[in-house]
Amino acid sequence: MAFEDIAEIRAAIEAREADLTLLRTRMEEDWDLYTLTKYEGKKGYESYTSSAPRNFFDKVLDGLNQAQLSIQIKLPEDATDEEQRTAQMGEQFLLGAFDSVDRRLATQGQPPLRQGLGFFICTRGWYAVRALVYKPKGAKKAVFDVRPLDPLHVTWDEAEDGLVWAAYKRMATAAQISQEYGIVIEGKEAEVIDFWDREKNTVIVAGEFAKPPQKHKRSRVPFYIGAV
Repeated sequence: MAFEDIAEIRAAIEAREADLTLLRTRMEEDWDLYTLTKYEGKKGYESYTSSAPRNFFDKVLDGLNQAQLSIQIKLPEDATDEEQRTAQMGEQFLLGAFDSVDRRLATQGQPPLRQGLGFFICTRGWYAVRALVYKPKGAKKAVFDVRPLDPLHVTWDEAEDGLVWAAYKRMATAAQISQEYGIVIEGKEAEVIDFWDREKNTVIVAGEFAKPPQKHKRSRVPFYIGAV
């Protein structure tokens, strides 16, 4: 299923947002626990705000960040020397790809992939990742563009064989929008929707197409979304 116009895309997103209301409410309540929002007890009762949820969060996140990353391409016991060398090269390639992802995130002022992903895993109980690999026109090297997203601002629909579409909403400043899309907006900021279905990618800024539906030449929606 391909989406062609803004009204159709917005309708699909809003319908799924309604379905996810309870999940998003729980995410917001978990955020209050993490940020130690003051607990207000019933009238006539004394109350206090426990730091136990925040302490538990810090403990789990610290464990995730300190865990050793291990990449292994499994081979049959009778694998040849050539197959083993090829697998080792593949493992080194993946380690290099992860390093490239972290360096790209650093240039954007973001934490490394595992730290950013771990933070959302702990605070939201869900994970959402947009993963792209592409070679810009005229460039000599491929770009590994992998970014953890806040699941609170990701909407999606799925079928038995995987995601049908996924959308990420964010607020961007006028300067960011001008740099990324060459668009001048009214006001200081505007909503940006990055929408992907199985065939096309669309970007909507301030209710208008910044990128009309274009085929992305990938065999699937390039998002990974799931519960922890």
